Amino acid sequence: MAYVDATAGLEKNIEYCDNAIGGYNAHIGFINLCSQCYENNSWQYQKAVKPESGALGKLSSELILKFIQHFSDNFEQVCVIGGSDYADALIIHKNGLKILAEVKSAPLITYPLLIKINQLDAVKHHHKITLTSSQLKTCDSALYLHNNCIIPLGKTGGENWPFKPFVDFMVDNKNADAIEQQFQTWLAAREAYITKNRQSKIYHLTNACGSPPLEAKKHHGWPHKQVISDSKTSAGMDRTDDIKKGIYQTLKIGLTHKGENDFKTAIISNLPAYRHNDDYLSPLIPMLWGMETDLKTIDGQQVIFREDLRYVFDYIITLENPLLRELVV
Repeated sequence: MAYVDATAGLEKNIEYCDNAIGGYNAHIGFINLCSQCYENNSWQYQKAVKPESGALGKLSSELILKFIQHFSDNFEQVCVIGGSDYADALIIHKNGLKILAEVKSAPLITYPLLIKINQLDAVKHHHKITLTSSQLKTCDSALYLHNNCIIPLGKTGGENWPFKPFVDFMVDNKNADAIEQQFQTWLAAREAYITKNRQSKIYHLTNACGSPPLEAKKHHGWPHKQVISDSKTSAGMDRTDDIKKGIYQTLKIGLTHKGENDFKTAIISNLPAYRHNDDYLSPLIPMLWGMETDLKTIDGQQVIFREDLRYVFDYIITLENPLLRELVV
């Protein structure tokens, strides 16, 4: 929902789709592949829409931190720090510990939006539909969660669209089976993403899935050199640039609060670095650093005492397989 809300000019990126289901006839996606066509065995290229990164980043950070707080009884306060490049979040533990954190998160799947256009004049399959923003507000919409699972979102101009209709659907008990079905699809997508299993149907709908197979170019007109989704959209904290930036930020925070025993550092994400943990994170977990000014000469040897050393990052707080060391959550 945040991706939909943070994308400007949705009305300029709608394409008519013969394969749309549920009475919908148009598609907007966040990867370069029409999911409805793909599930009908067609590699249909459709240029992905791009959310406004600034608005999306703040909102996604708030959402992740809400989940973190929900799952921990010992985090008394979890808040976003806005307007600063110093830290993204502050967590206060009930034992008095303050955790300053960098948030690096991204979804495993960015679900497409389906639209129902009432009047279509000879529009060809996957050609752009020209609408004004006012016309779009009168159209019905839905979130497509793959495998024929749809969440109706009502008129795009409705109250608190798209968040309110999504929440209304999720809290309605009669939709429990549909939600469970989608959860199983998501679990299959996670497994395919981790193992890079291109034989799994859901793999090519995940973020950072790369290029389509050769048949997409040979038989379906897939544009040369175009990918479905590149590594910049890797799930959780799996993007290598994000890992590097996150580690730099924890070092910077650690340096600022060095010598203060009640401060710790963390990288926060929705999902761990499934693909890059062994190469980029695991080797640094036991690493300690200190300052040249902390060197002391003992028996002719220069040493730094353990209390003057800090971890590169104290914690990696994720919704799955977190690194918590001694922290009780």
